[in-house]
Amino acid sequence: MSHDNNSNWVSSKEAQRHFKIKGCDLMHHRVSGKLTFQKKGNTYLYLVADLDKLKSPFKEGASLNSKTKSS
Repeated sequence: MSHDNNSNWVSSKEAQRHFKIKGCDLMHHRVSGKLTFQKKGNTYLYLVADLDKLKSPFKEGASLNSKTKSS
């Protein structure tokens, strides 16, 4: 999957697998307007550029270090 073209779209399953995000999280970001999406039949397609923008906060913001430091 190429990320350098803003017109690249991926399905929910592809987004979950590649970006390591739960379907529920995709839905919340979609509903809140953080993700550009298209609905084709029963399938949601997400703009790769938007997923790339969300990728960093998931990895940095969801740090496990904050949980392990308190132990």
